[in-house]
Amino acid sequence: MKHVEAKTTAVNGPAGRLMATVEGDGGIPTLFVHDVAADRTHWAQVQHGLATRSVAFDLRGLGESGGSHGPFGVEAAVEDVAAVADALASEKFVLVGHGFGAAVAGAFAAYYPERLAGLLYVEAPGDLRRMPKAEAEAWLDNFSAAKYGTFHEHWLAPQLLAAREATRVLVMKTMRTSRREAIAGNLESLLGHDPDAAFEQFKGPTHALVATAGPETLAGQHPTLSHSVAPHASHWLMLDADKWFHTELVRFLGQCRHHHP
Repeated sequence: MKHVEAKTTAVNGPAGRLMATVEGDGGIPTLFVHDVAADRTHWAQVQHGLATRSVAFDLRGLGESGGSHGPFGVEAAVEDVAAVADALASEKFVLVGHGFGAAVAGAFAAYYPERLAGLLYVEAPGDLRRMPKAEAEAWLDNFSAAKYGTFHEHWLAPQLLAAREATRVLVMKTMRTSRREAIAGNLESLLGHDPDAAFEQFKGPTHALVATAGPETLAGQHPTLSHSVAPHASHWLMLDADKWFHTELVRFLGQCRHHHP
């Protein structure tokens, strides 16, 4: 199978132009959704090593995509995924989501189960509706225009403790260039999101890749969800444990292919 070099393309999204990177050829198309303070560059390494057609794109208001005025949130991001899939992955595809993107992938699976050949969660948050209201409000307040300036340099630090230096540099770079409004809007919607709908609607191959399976994670809250734990990695598994991630992803794609010959 010949490898097709990465190319950048623009898709008309519901709120503006969505920028995507398409790489590889053949296999089951695989679509990647990034985390909240991130963009499609977080998937570049993963895409480069795949012998299958893959698409990574910037959600509205983030990276190089338009739509900076929103609306933001899980539902809005699902519309972005649908627009990109319509344009670049029309047949059944595998959806891979990281962090906030994992919640988006789950929501897409709940709405459009017939479009997916597989669902891969990466560091998926659990049901954040369980968080005490006061705690949730205090956390969100940090993302207000008044507080974000002093807060944003520190908020990802605890999650980066186990990260490689290159991971830390990339994550901090994308965090600094991500719009506060997009981050705040996406996080606020996450606090009201129901991750269980995906389990009810989508019955195809589903797996989770995690750094830990603590009680606040989707894998921790759903003991029946098959999952693999990364060795020595931060929240950004695909950057810290790239070879492990590649092996796990290829194995999952094989499972999806077997399920949808």
